[in-house]
Amino acid sequence: MASSLENTLKPKSVSIINKELPSFGTDKQLEASIGKQVRINRKNAGVTLQQLSKQSQLSASMLSKIENGQISASLKTIQSICHALNISITSLFKQHDKDVEPTFINSGEGLTIERAGSDESRHYQLLGHTVGGPLKVEPCLITISSRDYDFPEFQHKGVEFIYMLKGQMDYYYGSKVYHFKKGDSIYFDSDKPHGPKKIISDECQFLTVICSTSSD
Repeated sequence: MASSLENTLKPKSVSIINKELPSFGTDKQLEASIGKQVRINRKNAGVTLQQLSKQSQLSASMLSKIENGQISASLKTIQSICHALNISITSLFKQHDKDVEPTFINSGEGLTIERAGSDESRHYQLLGHTVGGPLKVEPCLITISSRDYDFPEFQHKGVEFIYMLKGQMDYYYGSKVYHFKKGDSIYFDSDKPHGPKKIISDECQFLTVICSTSSD
């Protein structure tokens, strides 16, 4: 029974080995962005909801929900709205990337993820993840609570930044070893082999930020 309860309470992990990550932020960001653009274009054209309803053959209540980001409009519906307002479909989407809200994570609520060599003594919390666009950024809080295990070797495209928050460890990059204590940091091209070499304190915690481009 205890084992069953522990499994129920254990945070669900998400593997990032294949980089298939969920997006952070509001689920309705795209709908809100499209709705905002519909409202802006309608008002710029001097058209009321009732007039747009008549011109697009869509109900005023549906149009109101679309403008307020409350529903996901079908492509056919979006096409009808754009035709009625004499605008292109792409004009409703071009502001989406600019309208995306920031990702705010409360303390301890980062997404628990799995990476190569993960176990109970190594905890990864993803604090954000970009979806789409040329730049990929992955900030991650890593907590290690055991000195006794073998570390995998990391090597990937992009650049990486590490900032030590708690404890001490030896970290290698290529053929060099760096001794980390609280407040130390390192920034490097991550295409060379790197990773923790030795955990010196009972627990250490550090922030790592990995940046790469979609072509990497």
